[in-house]
Amino acid sequence: MGNKKINTLLIGLGKIGYIYDFSINFKVDKPDSSTKIITHARAISCHPNFNFASAIDINNDACEQFNLIYDAPTYNNIDSFINKEKVNIDFVIIAVNPHNQPDLIKEVIKKINPKVLLIEKPIAVSMKETLEINYILKKYPDLIVNVNYGRRYLPLVKDWKEKIELGELGKFLHGHIIYGKGLMTNGSHFLNLAQYWIGKLKHVKTLNKGNKFIDYDNELSCILSTNNNESFLGLYSVGNENLRAGELDLWFEKGRLCWHNNGESLLFWPRVFSPSPLESHDSLSKKAKLFNIDNDMSQYYVIDLIHKIFDENVKVKLPCTFDDCFETMELMNRALSQ
Repeated sequence: MGNKKINTLLIGLGKIGYIYDFSINFKVDKPDSSTKIITHARAISCHPNFNFASAIDINNDACEQFNLIYDAPTYNNIDSFINKEKVNIDFVIIAVNPHNQPDLIKEVIKKINPKVLLIEKPIAVSMKETLEINYILKKYPDLIVNVNYGRRYLPLVKDWKEKIELGELGKFLHGHIIYGKGLMTNGSHFLNLAQYWIGKLKHVKTLNKGNKFIDYDNELSCILSTNNNESFLGLYSVGNENLRAGELDLWFEKGRLCWHNNGESLLFWPRVFSPSPLESHDSLSKKAKLFNIDNDMSQYYVIDLIHKIFDENVKVKLPCTFDDCFETMELMNRALSQ
């Protein structure tokens, strides 16, 4: 696209839309000016290659508050935006209640026809609606669709994926996920990350469906396995006790990798080979190696990768396509349906 800015439309002015970092000062086109970039609005505004064309939300109060700090015009629906703003949109972000996403995706494709689409997770509230979205998208093979499982876009997460794929950690042995605040709402983040790092998983047994979190979500616990059934991953909820958690703990032949305490840090304990012929088992290092996750810039990393999609001279491997997300939804559906 040369020096042309990417015209961007944001649909949905909720927490991830603009609220999380609303009170933090920033300057347009200056990513270093904001101490946190954890919403779509802030990422679009701070990235020098994007033009924040407009934002849409049915809630007038949200639009009014948004316009206190952002210059992008706001509208209550797509038709109002189209009638008023004569601009071709390259990129659309959909960050609305998952109940509304299938119909909204249809409307966006039909009326706006963007080149790239970023969808918030969960993409739908059921497998039926996920299949409906999949059917819609298959009709538009040229549309590039990403899903905002933000951890997949972090540079550190990509670095560890490469290490795992190169065999630097050896074979995956077993692991667990501890989560709370809903399987789809929160637990899916860590399930999706596990799939990214260790590959395809399948459902073995649902242990407990847990309590309802919201109308479409549960505090479910289950057992998963790798495709060869040699390694297992337990997924356990503490949400029934009104606890929120987010921990992914993976054991490999050459060490233990842990996404710790909801992503405050990433820890790795390397395997220490025993020098004594009297000791039959090795142990892990007593001290973990600590890595900075840089979550405070999470949405900037997402938007920066989107920018590379528009650069014809750069080949980008998308970290979270719709197909990747479909696998996560399918796995959760099997666990919920047992």
